[in-house]
Amino acid sequence: MSAIAKAVQIVGSQTALANILGVKQAHVWNWLHLHKRSPAKYIRRISQATQGQVSESELLQDHESTSSG
Repeated sequence: MSAIAKAVQIVGSQTALANILGVKQAHVWNWLHLHKRSPAKYIRRISQATQGQVSESELLQDHESTSSG
């Protein structure tokens, strides 16, 4: 499971995460299904939204695994 998927599961829904970040739910859907990662500028805020249950390092690992392919 990607870190962004784990974050969505922890906060409860794509809509809940989108509201926390101030973006549309469709953005979160794209991160989950198309990009398999969140944009770097949201990494700290996503980690904070999960109260550290998803670390910044985990979110960065999503970038490393998708950029090397």
